[in-house]
Amino acid sequence: MDQVLLCSSQIPLTTSISNTFIKKYMLNANGSYVKVYLYLSMCIQSDIHGLSISSLADRMENTEKDVLRALQYWEKKNLLTLQYNESNDDICGILLLNPETADQTISVTASDETPSNEISFDEPSSYTKPVSMPEDFQANTLSALKADTYTTSVDQTDSLSSMETATTEAVARKDEDAQPLPVDDTETKEIVITQEQTERVAKDDDFSWTRLIVESYLDRPITTKEADLLIYLFDTLHFSKDLILYLYEYCCSIHKTNINYVQAVAFSWDKNNVKTPDDAQELSHQYNECHSAICKALGLNRMLGSIESQYIDRWQNEWQMDLAVILNACNRTILTIQKPDFKYLNGILENWHKHNVHTLQDVQVCDDNYNKKKANNTRDNKPAIQKSNNRNQFHAFEQRNTSAAEIDQLEKMLLKR
Repeated sequence: MDQVLLCSSQIPLTTSISNTFIKKYMLNANGSYVKVYLYLSMCIQSDIHGLSISSLADRMENTEKDVLRALQYWEKKNLLTLQYNESNDDICGILLLNPETADQTISVTASDETPSNEISFDEPSSYTKPVSMPEDFQANTLSALKADTYTTSVDQTDSLSSMETATTEAVARKDEDAQPLPVDDTETKEIVITQEQTERVAKDDDFSWTRLIVESYLDRPITTKEADLLIYLFDTLHFSKDLILYLYEYCCSIHKTNINYVQAVAFSWDKNNVKTPDDAQELSHQYNECHSAICKALGLNRMLGSIESQYIDRWQNEWQMDLAVILNACNRTILTIQKPDFKYLNGILENWHKHNVHTLQDVQVCDDNYNKKKANNTRDNKPAIQKSNNRNQFHAFEQRNTSAAEIDQLEKMLLKR
């Protein structure tokens, strides 16, 4: 991670925090967000150098996404401003603002002169611009749900922040090169939402907060269809808040936020009885492990296509075959035709499926039965083969049956000449 340069014109022994911050902002903020703000204030006022997002995350014992989310939160409160590189939208500076004038509109661009209380980056960061929550999210939510009022308590805020942290850490544990889950995002299913469901979730604070966070992940207000999908997941499939947030954070992490893909992933999780983010992570881990093993067995150095993923999904979920059985079929495919052919591979597994093969022991039994049958057929056909081999093109006509007396007579006639 690129180093963060901290600038200040004084180096006090203590850190000064505005009473306005304590009274107006700190009490209603999540504790981890407050820690980030206080530590940044200390670094600015103590002229500490060599700071980075990753080092902040280490000191806070949080993920880097949590630190970025905290910075976004204080930016929304107008207590700091994040500056982004115009070419790639990477963070290039952090400007701490005066809490006394936080309600005033502040505009800072990358070309402005760097103030004394600004954290700047020497080089563009490798982090992409984090999502931010627009000011009119609450209004959009109430309008879409046709609700008259919307309230929340400090306890709900803390609970939500903890939930965000849990899902963020779960996504952060995934492999960087993880492949998308085996879903067909071109296949859609009509979702029917009743007016009763809409009115019921409009009164549910958990749903309203979940919707706000989903919009923050997408960095935009959700559409009507996306709102219907969210209601369907919450009220029909009974997905928990944690699972819905994990679903959208997962889709955002692989840059697949199309409603058809999100819906397909959700239905796949419901089909596989996924109830918690841990269940979803385990399903994703099994999927990636299976695909990686099959690609290695076939000698493929690429992601599998949609139709290839459907083949694997059929072998594992519909035919209930162990991964070892599939890898055995992969080896036989390569040894027989010397190329990775999913149609040929599917032919082998389809034949095994007809013989009720699920494990390597079943494969061995199937091979033994085939060898016995082949040996019996060879033994039964051996006499016929030998008889056929005794006849050639010189025995294609009927042979003479000449007696010994006739042969002697022919010899006497030959000698008299």
